Amino acid sequence: MASPSPVASRSDRKRHLKHGVQLAVSILVGVAAYVTGLVISAMALQANPWAFGSNGELTNTGIVVVLLLCLVWLSVFLRRRWPLVPFIVGALLAAGWGDGLLLLIGMFHIVVRGPRARMLVTAVIGSALITAGVIRHCLLPPELNPFGIMIVGDPTVITDSEASAPPADSLLAMNLMTIIAGVVGLGVSIGFGLLLRRTRRMRAVETIAQREAERSESLTSELARQSERNRLARELHDTLSHRLSVISLHSSALEVGTQDDAEVATVASALRREARASLEDLRHLVGGVREGTLSEHSQLGPTSTPPSLASMDSIPQLIASVQATGTQIRPSIILQDVESAPTVLDRAVYRIVQESLTNALKHSPDAPVDLNLSVSANQGARIVVSNSLPTATTNRDSDSVLSTSGSGAGLEGIRERAHMLSGTVDIGPRESFFVVDVSFPPFERQPQR
Repeated sequence: MASPSPVASRSDRKRHLKHGVQLAVSILVGVAAYVTGLVISAMALQANPWAFGSNGELTNTGIVVVLLLCLVWLSVFLRRRWPLVPFIVGALLAAGWGDGLLLLIGMFHIVVRGPRARMLVTAVIGSALITAGVIRHCLLPPELNPFGIMIVGDPTVITDSEASAPPADSLLAMNLMTIIAGVVGLGVSIGFGLLLRRTRRMRAVETIAQREAERSESLTSELARQSERNRLARELHDTLSHRLSVISLHSSALEVGTQDDAEVATVASALRREARASLEDLRHLVGGVREGTLSEHSQLGPTSTPPSLASMDSIPQLIASVQATGTQIRPSIILQDVESAPTVLDRAVYRIVQESLTNALKHSPDAPVDLNLSVSANQGARIVVSNSLPTATTNRDSDSVLSTSGSGAGLEGIRERAHMLSGTVDIGPRESFFVVDVSFPPFERQPQR
């Protein structure tokens, strides 16, 4: 089993770290909301005559209710995943004695991430309960107003029923504080919740838009590549097809007109076959360029070797086609584990042999060519192609040898193929011979193709 890439591992670690930080922050916020809410709910018990005695201390009933509040406020930790739970519990508290904080927390999270219908229903119910609670607190006697202790400095003025009523300005401040608390609570829960909901929606829309933009950019690039492929295919067809057709026709005419000379007729026949095979290869290449793929097998003639069939198994056929032109080739081929060799190595060996023979035909057309090829999984692959140099070019370097009829692009392609597979290359004159020597390291056996 393949091990995950370092990039994927780093991405997973960042994602897990981000998730852990978010979870820790959520828990800390939950703890803060739990403690704060529990204190405020305990203060809200002031609105219940049965919760405090005449001396201002909690009654037994009040103590039981406070303990229940400790359990009830645990629902605040469910606010993100199941916000309906704290909303329902908070609605019971708000309906009981106007304690609406837990209700506001649940309603806020429903507004932020809940379905639209649920958001509207909970917003209406929550607003109605908070409004009813505010009106209720404003109509209660001052000793039952939870904000009384905050406004009046002497707690006995609020808790002692026999004490004189607080001043009118204090009563007005209590009512204003109650109204402000209700308005601010609803504003934060609904108003700020709607703002966050809109922000989340805009982020989702931006993400979708960015994804669509990337997709559009990819399609635009693909269209540009397709247009370039079509242009290149037209250039290949228009440039080479006509010339190969002319070569094939002239070779056919030469073959027919030289029936008395068997050697010339044989060479002409070989040229005609190679021209036709080249036309078939060209059609395959043009089609592959247009479609953007050269991996499909096409129904070609027996002498054609398209890129998909360029393998070591086709090397004898390649040698035979070159020998048919009258060139003398002395091959020594030992092939082992060919069926289990990597595809890229299989194709590279064929192309290197092909280009080496082509190079020998161009620069020393009358000289015999020695081809030594050995392939095995344990020893790797080695290709040695040599041909004698003309006397005038024996002491020149490889670049000057190529300057008479080529640019050296073929030999450069050999070097690139070898380096791509971690092979070694030695190309150039050796005494009176021009040698192409390429070696590849041992390879692992692949499943048979």
